Amino acid sequence: MFSCISALALYLGLFVIVTTNVILASTTKHFAPASSIGISAKEIGSARNIITHWQTSWGSFDRDYLATRDIEIEIHNLSKLPARIAIDFYFVGRPQRLPTPHKLFSKHSFVVNVAASYQERFSLRSDVLRSRETYYATLGDRYTSGYEIEGWILFARLPGQPQPFDKVSSSKAMLEHLDWFPDALRAFENATNARPNYAAEIEPEPAPAPEAGANGMEPSTPLIVVQPTPKTIETAPVNIPQGSAPTRASLPPAIFITVTKPTKITIGRRDEIIPPGTKVQLVARAADTVQVRYKGESTFVKISSTDLK
Repeated sequence: MFSCISALALYLGLFVIVTTNVILASTTKHFAPASSIGISAKEIGSARNIITHWQTSWGSFDRDYLATRDIEIEIHNLSKLPARIAIDFYFVGRPQRLPTPHKLFSKHSFVVNVAASYQERFSLRSDVLRSRETYYATLGDRYTSGYEIEGWILFARLPGQPQPFDKVSSSKAMLEHLDWFPDALRAFENATNARPNYAAEIEPEPAPAPEAGANGMEPSTPLIVVQPTPKTIETAPVNIPQGSAPTRASLPPAIFITVTKPTKITIGRRDEIIPPGTKVQLVARAADTVQVRYKGESTFVKISSTDLK
């Protein structure tokens, strides 16, 4: 009797172990390990514009500074398995004319699929960052508010895991001194009311396809449609909650507007005048300004200087 009970217990134990292993195996996808994934990023463009509210001949002024950055990200998968990577990308700002404190003002989180032995390249654009400066020349008083773009930092993770396996930044010093980042991240999450949801990054196992009907024919419409990963991820100028995937939609047609009066702009470190009658591509619109593309560069102009109503 004792030997029968022992044999039954041993059988049930083996059954539980085997069943558990089968369940885990069925829910584990085979993806490339983190050690075979290389990630790089670089700045590919920037736009800065100055909006003057008032100024005097003796040097006093009141100005707004608007700025954006464009970043290109490249992911190399050196494995013979497909890769699935979660990206957390932060744009970092600092107070106008001050080195600290750092502040996170824009975040983009998404999951990227990369085919085996392949690479993906796409770009991101920061939100528009605005700062203000008022200067009274006779008094020598200068007042500043808002933030200017300091740089960016990227964390790469395996989906569902909070710890990154790689990180890239616009500054080596920023990577070497990240003691400020936890407090800045906490302040950003409180301000945007966004919290991580790592479980949402894990793809569920697809449901099995139904068996063929009595006539032996397969269903005319497949149940699962696999779409290729887009080469470019276009992001709107808003904070994207973590865990959301990039929109895979066709891009809208380009819209062009006409500059109606001579308009001074700043591209990089040079000043230019857009002559009236020039057509420029519309990128984004704010309350009293628009972001346009002129000579391949992004810049800002007042709506009143265009034919946009």
